[in-house]
Amino acid sequence: MNFFKPEKRYNISLQSPSKSLWSTFKKAYLDQKNFKSFWNKLDKKNIPTDLKNATEIFVNSPSYSLVSKFWRHCSINNFKDLSEPDNKDTQKSIINRDYTSYTLFNESNFKEINLSKLKDKNLKFDILKKHNKLSFYESISYNLVTALYFLQLKSSIDNYYEQTNKRFYENFSHELNINGMDVNQHLLYSLAEIEKIDKLMSNKSENFNILEFGAGYGRTGNLLFSVKKNVKYVIVDIPPSFHISTLQFNKYHPNLKINHAFEVKNKNLMQEIIIKNDITYIFPHQLSLLDEDFFDLSIMSGVTLEMEPKDVKYYMNYVGKLSKNLYMKTFKYSGLPFSFYKVYRYNVRDDYFIPKSWKEIFLDIGIETDFFCHYGYKIK
Repeated sequence: MNFFKPEKRYNISLQSPSKSLWSTFKKAYLDQKNFKSFWNKLDKKNIPTDLKNATEIFVNSPSYSLVSKFWRHCSINNFKDLSEPDNKDTQKSIINRDYTSYTLFNESNFKEINLSKLKDKNLKFDILKKHNKLSFYESISYNLVTALYFLQLKSSIDNYYEQTNKRFYENFSHELNINGMDVNQHLLYSLAEIEKIDKLMSNKSENFNILEFGAGYGRTGNLLFSVKKNVKYVIVDIPPSFHISTLQFNKYHPNLKINHAFEVKNKNLMQEIIIKNDITYIFPHQLSLLDEDFFDLSIMSGVTLEMEPKDVKYYMNYVGKLSKNLYMKTFKYSGLPFSFYKVYRYNVRDDYFIPKSWKEIFLDIGIETDFFCHYGYKIK
């Protein structure tokens, strides 16, 4: 039985250890997670009209077959919450459950980071600050990690802190004042990403065409819109994720022009919409409507590790056609949810269908935790 487990086959440690043979078999082959059937039976009276209409388009489009079982599972849970009569705080609870995380101080998170180099006698913060919904011990641990991130990102903080729309993160990451600056782990995650993107893009600061696959609640996009000029941002997403990030962008970037182009079937019309708007949302099957080589950068942050291999191959094919560069972020070793011990390894290109012709600019362990890895590729 142990032979099936990737930990034994590849001598690796997964960020989430694999389960028993029966549990894994049941999830992979017996649990179908039929979102379309769930959607057709759902009482939709409390679902916002725009979300309801877009979801109807989605379940009857080719995109439905391009979504992993894991995200069908998440979507079922999210729509159950959204359909409840009293769903005032539902968006916040969904984001906290499915789109956010935080890191605490333990050895497994920082084995590969040389902490001895992080010396700053003038670092000032309240290590004992207690955070809501964290225990006193967890709060101290969170504060220590946040300070470590701060030290590692001092140059990016100096460059971007004042420009960044910091309120975007206010409901989803605990705030800590360090050296007079209010920071949180999600802001620092975003700064770590922009640091990698700057390295890949030679500090390009304006006239940026970006394609992001799955925007989460919009954390990365928020920083890019804060610090870059003249950005055209296309987001490939599914319901209800697109709705959640749209609400965030509308609230914290009210001047952005946003278009949900889910009904568009014409390539020329799609390009017109992209040019006229700051953010354009599309479904996965509409990638065929985008102009080749239009995008300076594709972003895949924490999405490929949750996709079936056939879908990873599909998306990577479009990244190669549409973009000049790829920034990707995954766990080092990722066990695919709802699969029979399928694993993605950060140092095996074939696992993610990354062509050998793409030039690797970096393949770095993340500052967030040793489990994370950042990839940067020049495609053209």
